Amino acid sequence: MAEVKNAFIKSKMNKDLDDRLIPSGEYREGINIQVSKSEGADVGALENVLGNEIALDASQPPNNVDFNILSNCGCKLKSIGTYVDNSNSIIYIFLTDYTDNSIGNFTYNNSANNFIYSYNTNTRQVVKLIEGPFLNFS
Repeated sequence: MAEVKNAFIKSKMNKDLDDRLIPSGEYREGINIQVSKSEGADVGALENVLGNEIALDASQPPNNVDFNILSNCGCKLKSIGTYVDNSNSIIYIFLTDYTDNSIGNFTYNNSANNFIYSYNTNTRQVVKLIEGPFLNFS
């Protein structure tokens, strides 16, 4: 089957027509595109963006990051949240092995294993930033 390659000079999405009837320069659906927000002459122009990639996949080396092994605590850690710093390409991961089942009255457990790690998406480097029960994660 022939491969269709279009140059989307018009940068116009057309969801009204059937796929076979869309004129050259228009498209039906865009993947990995971004509408530019500049104030110059190319306002609203489409540009390619990088695709997505699984950052921390335990089944695929070299991205194999097992925080249970890294923490060296002999515990079963669970991620309770993440924060993404886009400007520095860093993901912060918040981990704990403590579950607080009380409702409204949160308790402190001084034997809980709590960690904050950073993952640099450019260098693929994992760094333990801080650990301790004083983080009081649950």
